[in-house]
Amino acid sequence: MRLPKMILFDYGQTLVNERKFDGVKGTAEVMKYAVKNRYNYTAEDVQAAANAINDELGRYDPARSHLLQVEVPNGMFSPYLYESMGIELSLSNKERDQVFWDAASPGVPTGGILEFLDFLKKQGIRTGVISNITYCGEAVKDRIDSVVAGHNFEFIIATSEYMFRKPNKRIFELAL
Repeated sequence: MRLPKMILFDYGQTLVNERKFDGVKGTAEVMKYAVKNRYNYTAEDVQAAANAINDELGRYDPARSHLLQVEVPNGMFSPYLYESMGIELSLSNKERDQVFWDAASPGVPTGGILEFLDFLKKQGIRTGVISNITYCGEAVKDRIDSVVAGHNFEFIIATSEYMFRKPNKRIFELAL
């Protein structure tokens, strides 16, 4: 049997098993860094506005999301969301992504993944990650490095950094 030269992994529920997403919890954590909140919006208000924008874009609609092959990065989405609501944050894009993500959807290694990655490393099989994800690439790398500690992927591609989402062939061509 020939061993593969490389295996590409997805992030969510493959490398990292995330808890159920709670956008209000993530937004509440981000709102702690608001230096201005002109209209005194709550985390619930902000998350409702985010949900309305996402609905308009069809981002998380199972009936339409498979049609979307262009990623909307949080680095564009969040500044629009907060600024349009008169909210100014003291966080960089990366910090905002990390604060939101850690609160909204903490993660743990998916069962058996650490052992499997160790096996691949011992076999000399290279590994990489391609993830359809809106968080910035640095936040994704930091999350993977903290949850799947001790494994160095050759590369981590967050579609937020490269425009195209899986299954678009361009994201796989980039990996090649």
